[in-house]
Amino acid sequence: YAQFTTKREEAQPNTSTTASPPGMRTYADALAALVPSEVLTLHALILSVTTKVENNVTKITAPETLSWAFLGLIIISMSLYIVPRLLAKKWDMLDWFRMAIPPVVFIGWTMLQRATAFDAIFLEMSDAPRTVIALFLAVVLGAGATALAYKADQKQP
Repeated sequence: YAQFTTKREEAQPNTSTTASPPGMRTYADALAALVPSEVLTLHALILSVTTKVENNVTKITAPETLSWAFLGLIIISMSLYIVPRLLAKKWDMLDWFRMAIPPVVFIGWTMLQRATAFDAIFLEMSDAPRTVIALFLAVVLGAGATALAYKADQKQP
């Protein structure tokens, strides 16, 4: 996500979706922001050692570890955006919004699933509100990531 933003800002205004790198529509930015695959992979691996399935029911066996892992994964998801932008010396005011998208998306992903790191912290939230909140988050964050990509496309290099 950070690399898409940097490439768009380095291109001449209104060219990064066609003629200049990254050469993709802004929906690619939204997809990259909304699917923090590195964090989702780590989450799946962490779940394999902090939960167990018995009689088709998944039970959290290490809630404290999973709680700390949840916070760590949120930090990692932000870092995956922050570090490349800082290394490229391209940080601007909109990056404060952009860096917030991946961790909130990760939280939304864990809200939509059951027996995840989200459950280690929010045990009492029932299925209906967590699902509805996550779905609204997805729509708002997708629109936000797309709008921020348009802004990067229009920025002078």
